Amino acid sequence: MYRVFDCAIECDFALPGIPQTQQSKCDIQVEFAPGAADTSGFDWFHSWREKKGDTTLACARSTSQDGALRYLLRFPELADFVFCAEAVDETGPLKLLYHPHPNCDQNSLRHLLLDQVIPRLWSHSGHLVIHASAVRLQDGRVVAFAGESGWGKSTLAAALQARGCQLLSDDSISLKVHEQQVHLKAGYCGLRLLGDSIATLGLGESDWKAVSHYSAKRRLQLNAPAQAVVLDTLYFMTDPAHSSVLCIDEMAGAELITSLIQYSFLLDIHSRETSSQQFREAAAVVRALPVMHSLAYSRDYSLLPDLCDALTQ
Repeated sequence: MYRVFDCAIECDFALPGIPQTQQSKCDIQVEFAPGAADTSGFDWFHSWREKKGDTTLACARSTSQDGALRYLLRFPELADFVFCAEAVDETGPLKLLYHPHPNCDQNSLRHLLLDQVIPRLWSHSGHLVIHASAVRLQDGRVVAFAGESGWGKSTLAAALQARGCQLLSDDSISLKVHEQQVHLKAGYCGLRLLGDSIATLGLGESDWKAVSHYSAKRRLQLNAPAQAVVLDTLYFMTDPAHSSVLCIDEMAGAELITSLIQYSFLLDIHSRETSSQQFREAAAVVRALPVMHSLAYSRDYSLLPDLCDALTQ
C-alpha cells in the first residue's frame, strides 16, 4: 500500500516514487472499471475550466435508494473516477473506481489520482488541503507558497532546494491547527517542471519522468519526511502576468480566510457541511498564523536569486 497525506492507498496499478506503508488497514482502494462510467442518475453540478474555456474537470453526484451519496469526477478524454462519499477514516475502505479513456496511459492516471482526485477526497473528509508548494529552509523554518497552476510555485520551490533547502511538496499540502501551531502535511514529495525551468535550474541530469501524455511537464520524485511539520510562513502568490517587480507584502484580517479557501482543493462546492468545515479549518489557521504575505514577481528567471535571498534572509 502507498501513503499520501495520512491515507493508506491500495491501487491496482503502480505508483512509482510514492512512499509505501506497512499499515494493515486500507483507507482508499483504487480499482479499474471497464468501459465508460454509467452516468444515469447523476446530476452534473460544477466544472472547472481553463482560461480558453476547455473543461478540465466536471463533477456529478447521485443519491441511491439507501441514501448513499456518490460522486463522479470526469476528466474529459482522460478518465472518470466514481466513489461513494464516505469519510476515509470510517470502517472499511473507500472504493474508488477509475474508468480510463483508451488513450490515457498510467503516467496520466497516476497524475490524475495523486494530484487531483486524492486531494479532493482528503478535503471532503474534513481536511483543509491547499494548492501550494512547501519548503524547509536551511534555518529550519517551513514556508509554503499558495497559488494557481502555472504561477511558478514548483520553480520557486526547486530554486530554494538548489540552495540547500528541503522540498516538502510542490503541489498540495494539508493544514491542521494543533496546540496553536499550524501543522503541515505534504501529499507527497516531488517536482513537476517544464523544460525551461529544468534547464535554468541546472537539473537536466536528474532522473525525470513523464507527468502525463498530454503535458510537457516532467516529474522528479524526491524524499521527504512523512510526518507533519510546523508551518512558519505562508505566501499567497499573485498572477505573474500582472507583476513587473518583486514585491512581498504583509496580509492580515478576514481576507486571509477567503484566500485560503480560494486556493483549497474542493470536491462539492455546494455541500454546506464541507463548506462549513473548510471555513472553520481556515479560520483556525488564520488565528494560529495571523500574518501571512502576498508574493508578486514576474515569471523572469533572472529574478529568482533576489527572490530566494528575500525569502531566506
